[in-house]
Amino acid sequence: MNPRHGAARALALMVATVAVISSCQDSIVKYLGPANREISTVVTDSLRYQAWDLDNVTDTRQWAWANSGQQAVVYHRSFVHHGQGRITILDAAGDTVYRQVPLEYQLDNTSDSGQAGTWTVTLELFGARGRVDFAIVRAP
Repeated sequence: MNPRHGAARALALMVATVAVISSCQDSIVKYLGPANREISTVVTDSLRYQAWDLDNVTDTRQWAWANSGQQAVVYHRSFVHHGQGRITILDAAGDTVYRQVPLEYQLDNTSDSGQAGTWTVTLELFGARGRVDFAIVRAP
């Protein structure tokens, strides 16, 4: 075999490998913004958040939410088909009563029992693509 052909093949293989690896990497990391048409509705005993057209979004949102009860029900209607999202809920005493990874579609969960009052709800997105849609209400 001609040494030049071997070197040319090795170079072609290296270029193809770099192209494949590069195509698998995510584009530039983005943050939540106007293109995502965010809607937050936070009232006593109910919180809802929606954001659309996520495209490699890495960001955090946090809300102070008044829960007059000791538990909450979380209704997931998100569709994150790439990346990951997490919802964490702390009760009024600062104890973790809910942590859900990943965000799901058509999943309803009840939090652990906690202290009534102002709860902290945190949404974290990591390279997320798709949409986020969830509601949290005081458990009956």
